[in-house]
Amino acid sequence: MDCLPKEPMEGRSVGASGLNLVAHPRAKSKVWRYFGFDTDADGCILHWKRIYCRVCLSQIAYSGNTSNLSYHLEKNHPIEFSEFVKSNTDQMREAFATAFSRIKPEPSGLHPPQSQDTTLRQSSGYENRRHNDLTLAVINFICEGMYPVSVVEEPTFKTLLRTADPRYMPPSKSDLAAKMLPQMYCHAREAVLAELAGVGNCGVTTDLWQSQTQNRTYISLSMHSVNHNVTTGFSVTSKCLKTFEVHEDNTAENITRAMYETFVEWGITHKVSGATTNGSLDIVKACLLLELSVQMPCLGHAINRGMEEAFELPRIESFLGCCRKLVDHFRETGMAVYMLREKQKQHGLSQCALIRDRSRSWLATLAMLQRLKEQQLAITATLMENANNHHLSFDGADWGMVEGLSEVLQPFKTVVNLITSCRYPTISMVRPVLHMLLNTTLKTKEGDVKEISMVKEVIARVLSSTYSQTQEISMFLNIATFLDPRYKKLPFLSSLEQSQVENNVIEEAKAILEKQNAERPCLDDFSLVSDEPPSKKQTPLTEHPGSSTTQDNPLAAIFCQSDTDQIQEEVHAQVIEELSNYKSQRILGLNEDPLLWWSSHLALFPTLLKVLQKYWCVPATSVPCHRLFSSSGTVLCGKRNRIAPALVDQQVFLYENLRSYYEPEPGEDDLEDGMWDGNCALGQPLE
Repeated sequence: MDCLPKEPMEGRSVGASGLNLVAHPRAKSKVWRYFGFDTDADGCILHWKRIYCRVCLSQIAYSGNTSNLSYHLEKNHPIEFSEFVKSNTDQMREAFATAFSRIKPEPSGLHPPQSQDTTLRQSSGYENRRHNDLTLAVINFICEGMYPVSVVEEPTFKTLLRTADPRYMPPSKSDLAAKMLPQMYCHAREAVLAELAGVGNCGVTTDLWQSQTQNRTYISLSMHSVNHNVTTGFSVTSKCLKTFEVHEDNTAENITRAMYETFVEWGITHKVSGATTNGSLDIVKACLLLELSVQMPCLGHAINRGMEEAFELPRIESFLGCCRKLVDHFRETGMAVYMLREKQKQHGLSQCALIRDRSRSWLATLAMLQRLKEQQLAITATLMENANNHHLSFDGADWGMVEGLSEVLQPFKTVVNLITSCRYPTISMVRPVLHMLLNTTLKTKEGDVKEISMVKEVIARVLSSTYSQTQEISMFLNIATFLDPRYKKLPFLSSLEQSQVENNVIEEAKAILEKQNAERPCLDDFSLVSDEPPSKKQTPLTEHPGSSTTQDNPLAAIFCQSDTDQIQEEVHAQVIEELSNYKSQRILGLNEDPLLWWSSHLALFPTLLKVLQKYWCVPATSVPCHRLFSSSGTVLCGKRNRIAPALVDQQVFLYENLRSYYEPEPGEDDLEDGMWDGNCALGQPLE
């Protein structure tokens, strides 16, 4: 047992367990600030091979070096480890300064020698900038990738950062969760608040989703608006405002309360024109309780729901099951794969594997059916050569069913591609799209087999019932369509219905003008006070000597109008003039951008543009189309599952608002006409 001289108080610590810890007597490393040997009352070290952590009082084996001590700090005490690294860096700087001071600078007549402090400041400044850049990159990585904050503790992530800069220490999980993410959220929130301050009308959407790993249900509430900028013209703004958990008890009431609190928090209570929902009964009820003017069904969910019901028809479900067995046979059986490839060569067909619809989405099913139809000759020839494939044989009726289903589904895929590719509001497209689908694609023909007719009827019933729930929904869609210069003729409506739409637009525009006129006197008074010379303001208007007051004329009650009536007539005339001018403009091409057209005609239709902003701010779908019809929606669900419940609102807010609304998530491999690669196709079905 060795005894040591008495140490100052900072070198000795007494733990709750009664340990009297002292550092190594010849210690040079700063790590000894956090470790020590146990001593007796006289300060004698009891055991040289046993070291205790001053933070957690754990016993650690000591073999003469401090590597295991540093590792213990890094693994168990990230805050203390960060302090230790910083102190080591400071110690290295001091050593560098000492060594630098011993070097005599070489004389130079061109540049005066830099002082020691200047060099240190430059070195320190560079390291600080480098450290801040890396920390910001880590935060952006977590926010934009929606990673859990615990990723900074993953060994592989630490290795990656050490490769980038061995001296860099990433922020701890606790610092990210308690400080850095909230700070970034506050900055982003202020930016969104500033943007919403200038919004006159907005629509809201509700994205209902579940975290499978946490067994929790959430709703993400977003707002959408059509804004005008002097330099860029009209553009669509979409911002995620809040993500809140939905509990099972009193679900509709909870959603109503959460939505109302969000409206108040973001200052949009009186700006919401309507809401687009996925049709959930609780969300629809919440919108009714909030007295939103319109509850717009989501076009994407309506299409998906129609397809699901059609595919659940017994005969269709059985037939699709046979198609999947056929596909699995030609993907998993080695001999079948080889024979199919040879038949493809003989018939001059593309050498592609058949496609599975593993996700069971209708787009994946369409891809499977189209690939079967494309490879019909090769498949039929292969099945005929092998007598053991009689249970997989496809006759003419089966191939007719493949073709019939493909013809029904293909126009829906065209609609999806059309809507997904748009960078402008799609609410004006809903009525034309529905009319086209219901009157052409889903109209039964004489040559349709019974199963195809049933599929058309089911999908048509779902779409029709979804958008004919209330008169408000129909009129809202008609007005939104009329304000699109591509579809303003409304050929799918009767003359009476067209007149009703125009009358509603006139009333909307008159209400906007009357509101502006009611607010104008205050502005006019201010303008008179600030701009006009005092002489003009003080000079009263004098009547003509020969004139008399109209009050004394007995015909005044018949021929003289009140100021209110005169203003209303002027407003009506202005609206009618704008509307007539709008109708006389050329019809825009179907592939042209309607927002760009409105931006260039701003001066001609100042009132109609206000009506446009009210109706076009309500989206056609409750979530971005790429999430409804592609695998990126599944990828997003996987990302959401990783977030801790306490950080869901902040991380979803940052993820959605730091990226473009139209930017799809990096999804799984999309369907491609890939060449054979072993027994697998390069393309994977969309989910």
